[in-house]
Amino acid sequence: MKTLLPFLLLLISLHAAGQSSSQKAPPENLVPNPGFEEYSDEPSGWYYSGKDFSRVAMFWTSPTAASPDIYGPKVEIPKSWSAVGFGKVKAYQGSSYAGITVYGCDKGKPHCREYVQVQLTEPLVPGQRYGFTCMLAHLQKSVMVRNIGLWFSEHEIEEGAHDPILKNPILSLDKFLPSDGKWYRWTGQFVAEKSSSFLIIGNFKTDEDSQVKMPFRGDLRYGYYYLDEVRLFKIPPIIIPPPMDSTLANFIPKPGEIVTLSRIYFEHDRTDFMPRALIQLDQLWAFLNKYPTMHVEIIGHTDNVGSTEYNKQLSIRRSEAVVNWLVKKGVKKERLSSSGFGSTQPISTNFTSLGRSQNRRVEIKVISM
Repeated sequence: MKTLLPFLLLLISLHAAGQSSSQKAPPENLVPNPGFEEYSDEPSGWYYSGKDFSRVAMFWTSPTAASPDIYGPKVEIPKSWSAVGFGKVKAYQGSSYAGITVYGCDKGKPHCREYVQVQLTEPLVPGQRYGFTCMLAHLQKSVMVRNIGLWFSEHEIEEGAHDPILKNPILSLDKFLPSDGKWYRWTGQFVAEKSSSFLIIGNFKTDEDSQVKMPFRGDLRYGYYYLDEVRLFKIPPIIIPPPMDSTLANFIPKPGEIVTLSRIYFEHDRTDFMPRALIQLDQLWAFLNKYPTMHVEIIGHTDNVGSTEYNKQLSIRRSEAVVNWLVKKGVKKERLSSSGFGSTQPISTNFTSLGRSQNRRVEIKVISM
């Protein structure tokens, strides 16, 4: 027995090591701030406009004027809403989560249709299969809805109204979740058809076309769901996307020449960079290193949402943020200057969300070589 014991221990340790090595790391999540744990601003109260949600939830925005809700330790829910059950569930992970109204426009509820929107860390790759998971919980005593869906857009959606976004979702829940205050996992797979960049969750049907189940008790005539831990990931085999075009690759710098960088994305109404912005910022850094004696001016532009003076100051702060990022990467500050023109020099219409997204840009002007 003494001679067998070391051999048995060896077998046991090898088996345990084999189990450990076979556990694969989870696939990379393309959704930043998936659990709504990070804030751009202090979440100190309840929100009544989409701009409020966009200001507070880091990387997340409301694509309409209606406001999704953030729940967390520092959020104070009005008594009239907490009395009917809002915010009674605990976060699935961490301490924060979001909530959206998905039904009730015909019942007179304000903000009857809400959505959450986020820019992915990289665009979808056409032909690539993706997996999606999201934790959902139903607000008890509210209407149960089975039409919650997932849709993707190639540009950020910014609707000024509270109306439903009527689209054909890529994935749909297609079932009624139990109304017991517990979290349930919504999963699905799809093959990307376009190189979309923005993920949106909500009900993309009218109330009339939505499949609903009224609660057995209670008098809430609208449907409301909580969301947490949103994940989007690639499913092997992985398709390698073509390299992203670099605006700077074919730019031959000359004094006075200007090149537009349209993929330096900022947080909503702030100077913080979105994760995707780092790609073009790195390209700009490499470009400046290629011409080590060149002096450039970083010029910021905005859309026309907000006052003229506010937008000018925002564009100046954003151009300064680019300068500060480059200096931290080692570019000499004396080679850089910054300015901002706000909304006074649009390159597209401000009447559409696509046009406004094109007007929010950074330009590089060559001062000297």
